[in-house]
Amino acid sequence: MAPVSRALTIGAAVLVAAAPMASPAAAARPAASEDLCDLLDLVLPLDCRPGAPAAPTNGGGGASGSAQEEPSPEGDRVRQTSTTGRYDPGRLAVTFERRVTRPEIDAILAQAGVTLEQAVPAIRAYMVGVAPSRRDSALASLRDAPEVASAGPEVLVDALDVVPNDADWPQQWGLRLTGMPLAWTVTGGSSKTIVAVVDTGVDPGQPDLRGALVPGYDFVHRTTSPLDDEGHGTGVAGIIAARTNNGEGIAGVCGGCSIMPVKVLDEHGVGDDSVIAAGIVWAVDHGAKVVNLSLGGPGTTPALDDAVAYAVRKGTVVVAGAGNSSSNVPFYPAASPQAIGVAATTAADRPYSWSSYGPWVKLAAPGCNPAPTLGGGYGSFCGTSSATPIVAGLAALASSSNPAAGPPQIEQALEKAAVPVAGFVQYGRVDAPGTLTALAPAPPPPPPPAEIVTYRGTLTPRAREQSYSRMIPAGRLTATLSFTGARTLSLWLIPAASSGTPVRVSGPSPLQLERVMPAGTVRLTVRGDATPTAYTLTIKTQPRATAVK
Repeated sequence: MAPVSRALTIGAAVLVAAAPMASPAAAARPAASEDLCDLLDLVLPLDCRPGAPAAPTNGGGGASGSAQEEPSPEGDRVRQTSTTGRYDPGRLAVTFERRVTRPEIDAILAQAGVTLEQAVPAIRAYMVGVAPSRRDSALASLRDAPEVASAGPEVLVDALDVVPNDADWPQQWGLRLTGMPLAWTVTGGSSKTIVAVVDTGVDPGQPDLRGALVPGYDFVHRTTSPLDDEGHGTGVAGIIAARTNNGEGIAGVCGGCSIMPVKVLDEHGVGDDSVIAAGIVWAVDHGAKVVNLSLGGPGTTPALDDAVAYAVRKGTVVVAGAGNSSSNVPFYPAASPQAIGVAATTAADRPYSWSSYGPWVKLAAPGCNPAPTLGGGYGSFCGTSSATPIVAGLAALASSSNPAAGPPQIEQALEKAAVPVAGFVQYGRVDAPGTLTALAPAPPPPPPPAEIVTYRGTLTPRAREQSYSRMIPAGRLTATLSFTGARTLSLWLIPAASSGTPVRVSGPSPLQLERVMPAGTVRLTVRGDATPTAYTLTIKTQPRATAVK
């Protein structure tokens, strides 16, 4: 049985001269000229790095290898995340088998001596409270019940910290690097595309998010006002959907999209897996197309994995931060099979040494970005929780450009367009215009060429009628009759016996008859009176286009 977790934020920034958990392999650091280039590129869109950046030799900037410290242009420090699971001593996570009724659940919980604190019926997950001294006996009682699918301690996870500084568009090197301006020529996002920020809440007074928020929920205080009392969620929301071209602060990746604040972490940036699972399910059930999870921990619970699977099954993309442990230890929910895990890269397209990495991480994105702070300000936000909303915002742009696309199509487009970062993540650093191009629906096939046949003839007092039979494909038939001599003629369209009733038009020249017809044989008949008449009958058939499969 997998361990159960509580969630914490994971973020902050890196200081070149004093990065946490730096490798002793200082000689493998980037050259000073490249450091300066990265710093200058924050303010001016320079491309002064010669050639392609070297791949890290340690498979992604882990604590043991070379190519370690990459300069953080913002000049801050990222708080490291742990590779050891932590557990809530007063809570347990329980899931039940299918078809177990609520009265049966209540009886089992009562027998174990625990108190129900959080229920997510859609995935049969429950968080229960228990006195720490009774935790082991309660677990034994729950695990003995055949109706219980799993029971274990709640795992703690971390949110990704906000580091205040100054920010505006010239400092948004990450959005330039990923090609957002070109992607915005396709779409700036739709208000119908809702991104759930499952985090510490969002500050509704932040000017750059004015008009961006839709109703959310606070699972910590159980209210409909998911206010941010820590600041992390506000930063995440700003990177995703800060309003663009409004004269305020920064540009959001999906500036036309909507943000649904779902508070699952407390004022310390800490929360339980089961609460996070409840927040994910609630967001999906209330219309979120993308869920951003800039949080996590080295352990997980069935409830959290099931909530991620529930979201994807319901058509929602789930994006999660990989953590800042400088290691390849799986971090959840980023390592959940159906989540899109995100690591952090620099302005030189190299791994940040503090970022987690490995084949369980699918994508990377720029890891230091300007973001809104509480009270209307702006600051520098570094960590994989800062990289994650870039990918979530891009997924929202993709959904806005092609609303019919589901999570598999959007994930495939992100992966197909990614710029490889060798030995770091499975696919690479996201590319915005390439993603939208990969997701764009194929253009409709050109219509098949029209088939045109012309008959010429004469009506006389003895031959007042002429008929022409023709096999036609399914599609539109247009018959045009031009004539001289008679003042009026009649044109009949006579389908095959099983295809419909005859149709007639009469009058002066020219006559035209148009119908959508099934494939088969039709007969066209020209009728007149005793007046000698010369005519031309043109039959045009436009076959119906065949859908590409």
